[in-house]
Parts: sequence; C-alpha cells; structure tokens
Amino acid sequence: MEKKGHHKKSNKEDNAIEVKIEGKNLEKPAAESARAEEKKEPTPSEKLQAQLDEKTRESSEYFDKWLRLRAEMENFKKRMQKEKADHLRFGNEDLLKALLPILDNLNRAIDHGKNGRENSSLLAGVEMIHKELLNILERFGVKPIPAAGEVFDPEKHEAISQEESDLEANRVVAAVQNGYFYHDRLLRPAKVIVSQGRPQAEKEAPA
Repeated sequence: MEKKGHHKKSNKEDNAIEVKIEGKNLEKPAAESARAEEKKEPTPSEKLQAQLDEKTRESSEYFDKWLRLRAEMENFKKRMQKEKADHLRFGNEDLLKALLPILDNLNRAIDHGKNGRENSSLLAGVEMIHKELLNILERFGVKPIPAAGEVFDPEKHEAISQEESDLEANRVVAAVQNGYFYHDRLLRPAKVIVSQGRPQAEKEAPA
C-alpha cells in the first residue's frame, strides 16, 4: 500500500514537470517571433514613403521661411518708402521752424504800430512783408493754429497762464505766441492764456 501511494505522488510531480516544460516550449517561439518582427527591415515602398515624408516636411519648413522673409522684405520696402516720402514732405522743417521767430517779430511790430499809432505807411509796409512771408510759408505747408475762442487742446496749445473771463472755462482767451502746423505735423504749439470762467462774484450774484 505504501509503494502504491508513493507511485501516485510521483505521477503528479511528473505531470507538473511536463506542464512546465510544455509551457516553456510554447512561450519561446512567440518571443522569438516578436523580436523577429522588430528587426524586420522596412520594404522599399516604406523607405520611399519615409523619404517622401521627410522631404515634404523640409519643403514645408523652407516655404514658411520664404514667406517670412518675403513679408520682412515687403515691410522693409514700405518703411523705406514712407521714410522717403516723409523726408520729401517734411525736409524743410528745420528751415521753416527757424523762420517763425521772424514772423513773431513782424507780428509784434504790427501790434505795436497799431497801438502806438505809428506812421501808417511804415505800418502798411510791415503788414505787407508779414503777409508775403505767411503766403510763402503756406505754399510749403505751414498754417497757423486756431487759438482765441477755441477749446484748449494740449495737442496743439501750450497754456502759460489762466485768467477769469466771459468765456467758459477751458477756452483760449488769447494767443501770446502763434502756433503752426506743418502739413499734418505740429511745427510749434500755440502759447495761450486759458479761461477759468466768469469771475466768482458774478457767479454768486442773484438772478
């Protein structure tokens, strides 16, 4: 009885060994097959497709670079054209600005002549020179900036003081020095006196 039982145990161990051996033999060919697939060389058509994809990517990059370079060149040309046009249009700016003090002196001479009742023929001569100079400046694109009675605009007016007046607040009472535009560019701002509104006593007076 003991020998028979021992024989049965041996059969179970043999079966277990056989199962393990069979399992090992089944796994080995599958692993080798996977490694073989990994090492498999691409076909000629696959190589050609890969090369085509690479060249397509490179050509796309070169095309993008060309587009950017072209845009930069266009911007450069436009910038140069604008600078050239500005130079032609505003090339006399320094000269015209240098003539403004002469115009200021003629304005003062005319105001002084009118207030002091100077020789009328001399005053008429100064006024004629003043008018001719204004006409020359206007032909080159210089125009006076409106001031008296205008709403104060810091883009073209320079306030030097404020005073009470019949004008509403923030309006120009008078121009102490005329300002000028050069085409659409500010050549010199007008120096002005700005209104603070009516005197406080008039504001508080009963209706």
